[in-house]
Amino acid sequence: MASYKKHEAQDWAWETLKGQWTTLITPFTPDNRVDIDGVKRNVRHVRSLGTTGAGCTWNMGEFWALSYDERIQVMDAVAEAAEGTWPIGAHVTNTNANEMISLAQHAEDKGFDLLIVAPPYMATKTEDQVVEFVRLLADNTNLAIMFYNSPQFGIIMSPYGMGQLCAIPNVVGIKEASFNQQISIETHLSL
Repeated sequence: MASYKKHEAQDWAWETLKGQWTTLITPFTPDNRVDIDGVKRNVRHVRSLGTTGAGCTWNMGEFWALSYDERIQVMDAVAEAAEGTWPIGAHVTNTNANEMISLAQHAEDKGFDLLIVAPPYMATKTEDQVVEFVRLLADNTNLAIMFYNSPQFGIIMSPYGMGQLCAIPNVVGIKEASFNQQISIETHLSL
């Protein structure tokens, strides 16, 4: 459970986001429903391996293929299995800003520590739009936010754009997955 205030998120991240985090997969039952018991087993297993924390509904957790309600079910199962004693994150990217905010607020209510967000695929074409989208999320949650920079979302942020994102008080980091070494190097050097 987040033990910091919005303005403390960056300090919290420096102190807490160490070690290796795991992306949890989302298991399904034979009738194609989220396997809630399987989600909890995955959390217990990954935790038993000594992993520092884990994120649910991230890319490997198939956020893009889950309905809003399924994402909520997965978050609830992860939060229950983590028991408030192990850092957890939720991917809240959505093309619908209201649903993104609702997912973030649900994660906050359930004791999540971190959110990850990417540009809303199909909806943003400029860096300014992405910054405003992330700012909208940041204004509606106290949780730390990590931005996911990847071409699969339709736009790759430049080092300058990522600097703008990191100026938002509760944006605590970048998952730099642009596959562009120059962007990675310049971002690292500038932040």
